Amino acid sequence: MTDIKVHGLPPSTFTRTVLLACHEKRIGYELVPVMPNDIAAINPFRKIPAITHGDLVLYESTAILRYLDRTFPGPKLWPDDSRGIALCDQWISAICDSLVHAALRYMASRYGFLPAPAEMQQQYLDKTREFLPIFDRQLGKTRYLAGEAMTAADLFLAPLYFYFPDIPELKAIADAAPNCARWGREMAARPSVLATEPADKPRLAA
Repeated sequence: MTDIKVHGLPPSTFTRTVLLACHEKRIGYELVPVMPNDIAAINPFRKIPAITHGDLVLYESTAILRYLDRTFPGPKLWPDDSRGIALCDQWISAICDSLVHAALRYMASRYGFLPAPAEMQQQYLDKTREFLPIFDRQLGKTRYLAGEAMTAADLFLAPLYFYFPDIPELKAIADAAPNCARWGREMAARPSVLATEPADKPRLAA
């Protein structure tokens, strides 16, 4: 076992990304449930997740996954070659900078976590409808986002994508993306995904 502690909540997509990485690399961890507003002592930006490992406190999910990949043995989350590393980083950035600001914000508004007027919700939805086909086209070319092997990029996309079926408007977008569906089925069968399935998912706001 290791003394990695993951501070966050399983329904959080970024927390699940970190948990997925731990399972993929077979790193033992302790999950410390904490809400974003209560994490300021270890993350001044009040976002989950964060990890503690000995005297190291680390936040921002990409930094956490890179640390886990470089520190612990087990399957690599990034390729070894510069081209593969760049492609993996590219897709992680595309998820975090584009899809998160569209789909995740729409989800948060529908779950009542992010109050937003109807026109803003529509913008989030329209952007999601624009962005997901880009991922679908890529997954029509390669088995996984950054190539033929699973990488950290897939661990960022999976927790977000797996919420799409729960929201009718997003399900309609996902249903029009067959390559994402194929990839989603493969990811859903991985032991890491099965082990990190949230016991309690948020419910749509009235």
